[in-house]
Amino acid sequence: MDITGSGIANNSGVVQSFNGGGQTGIFFYGTAGNLASFTANGGLFSFNGSASAGSASFVVNSVGIFPAQMGFLNTSTAADATITLSNHGQASFNDSTTAGNAVFTAVTGGFVLFGTNSSADHAVATCSGAPGTVGSEIGFTQFATAAQGRFTANGATASGDAGGLINFSDSTTAADAAFVINGGTVQDAAGAVMTFFESASAGNATITVNGGSGGGEGGTIFFNRQSDGGTASLALFNNGELDIGRHGHRLLTVGSLEGDGLVFLGARGLAAGSNNRNTAFSGIIQDGGISHGTGGSLSKIGTGTLKLSGANAYTAGTILSAGGLVINNTTGSGTGAGAVAVDAGTLGGKGIVAGGVTVGTGSGTGAFLEPSIDASKPTTLTIQSALTFKADGIYTYKLNTKRARADQVIANGVTIESGAQFNFVAVANTRLTLGTVFIAIDNTSVNPITGPFANLPDGSIFTVGRNNFQVSYSGGDGNDLTLTVVP
Repeated sequence: MDITGSGIANNSGVVQSFNGGGQTGIFFYGTAGNLASFTANGGLFSFNGSASAGSASFVVNSVGIFPAQMGFLNTSTAADATITLSNHGQASFNDSTTAGNAVFTAVTGGFVLFGTNSSADHAVATCSGAPGTVGSEIGFTQFATAAQGRFTANGATASGDAGGLINFSDSTTAADAAFVINGGTVQDAAGAVMTFFESASAGNATITVNGGSGGGEGGTIFFNRQSDGGTASLALFNNGELDIGRHGHRLLTVGSLEGDGLVFLGARGLAAGSNNRNTAFSGIIQDGGISHGTGGSLSKIGTGTLKLSGANAYTAGTILSAGGLVINNTTGSGTGAGAVAVDAGTLGGKGIVAGGVTVGTGSGTGAFLEPSIDASKPTTLTIQSALTFKADGIYTYKLNTKRARADQVIANGVTIESGAQFNFVAVANTRLTLGTVFIAIDNTSVNPITGPFANLPDGSIFTVGRNNFQVSYSGGDGNDLTLTVVP
C-alpha cells in the first residue's frame, strides 16, 4: 500500500485507525497526515524520499515470526509523530533522515536506531527495561548524531531483568543532547546503561546518571575503546556509575563531573574540566570497576573549579593543570593514595591529602597553594606527606585581621626551592595584638623546613596595613613557618 501527497485527509475531527499485520507493508512518499493512527502487529512502515510521518501515531509491534519495522530513508522525517515500539519492533533512520520532534517510546525490547548520517534532531525518546538479558535500546551507528534530542533510559522493574540501553558506536556523537540514565526500581533489578564504543563522542551532551531505588542497581555510563568524552557534563547520583576501565587510551577527557555517585577508573586516567564549569563531586573516585584494574588517576583541566569532598581511593595520583581544585573531605584522602602535582592553577580546601604535594614545575608561569580558595574564611589544608614548592610555586596566605584568624597548611616535611614566592593577603585592616603568632605552615616532620620563600627571608619583618610581622622558619614547635605580630 502506497500513501503519497498530503497523505490521509481526515476532516472528521476524530482519529482514524489503520491496522496491519503479518507481511503488510505501507509505503509513504508524502505525509502520513494528521488525526491518523497506524498499528502494525508485524509488517512494515516505510518512509521514502522526503516523506513525513506528520503528527500521526504509530504502534510498531512484532508478533511471533512477523517482525515489525518502521524505516526512514533518503531525507524523510518522523516530524511530530508519536511512535511506540514493542516486542522487538524497530524504528530505523538511515541516509540523511531526521527524527524531527517525534516522541518515541521503546518497551519490552523495542528499538530506535539511528544510522548513516541521520539526526535525532529534537526528538524525545525513552527506552525501558525488559525481561531477560536485553532491554529496549536507543542506538547510534556510523555518523549519526543525537543533535538536540532528549533521551531517557529506564532501569528494570523486576529482579533479574535488563535495563534500557543507549549505545553510541562508530563515529557517532551525542552532540548537544540531554540524557537521563536511571537505576533499577526493585532489589537486584539492573540499572539502565549508556555506552560509548569505537570513536564515538559524548560531544557537548548533558548526561545524568541516577541511582537505583528499592535495592536496585544504579545506572551506568561506560566509555570503551577509542571513545571520547568531549565537553560533556556528567552528573552521577547515589549508586549511579561512570566506568572507564575498558577505555582504549590511558586518559579520558570529559567536560565536567558532579554529584555524589561512583567513578571507577580501573587503570585509566580521568581528566575533568574541558567545559570550564565550576562543579562539586562528593562521591567516590576509585580504581576497579568492570576491568578490575588498578592505578587510576585524576587530572583537573580547564579554567573552572572542581570541589572534591569524598574519601577517594584511586591510587596513581592527581594532576592539576588549570583552574582550581578544592579538597574538602573529612575522612580518608580527597585525592586518593597518590601524589598531587600542581603544575598550574590553584590547590586548596579544608580537607585531607594523603600523598605528597608538589606546587609548580620549576619552569612554569605559576602554580598556587591557597587553602581558602573559594572560601569566605581562613582554612586549614592537611597534607599527610611532604610539601614541596618549586621555583614557580606560590603560597597564597590569607589573614583576617578583624578576626585574628589565618590560613594554615599542615605538612609532613616542607621543601621550598629557590624562587618560590609567599603571597600575603590581608582581609580587613584591624590592628592585631602584639605577640600574636600565626602558624602559616605547620611542619609535622622532625626535620626543619628546607629553604625560605624568595620574598620572605628568615627573621625579616614586613608591614601590611597597620601590622608588622616577623618571619621565623623555626617557630611553633621548632620547625614551623610562623608570623609574629611585632611593634
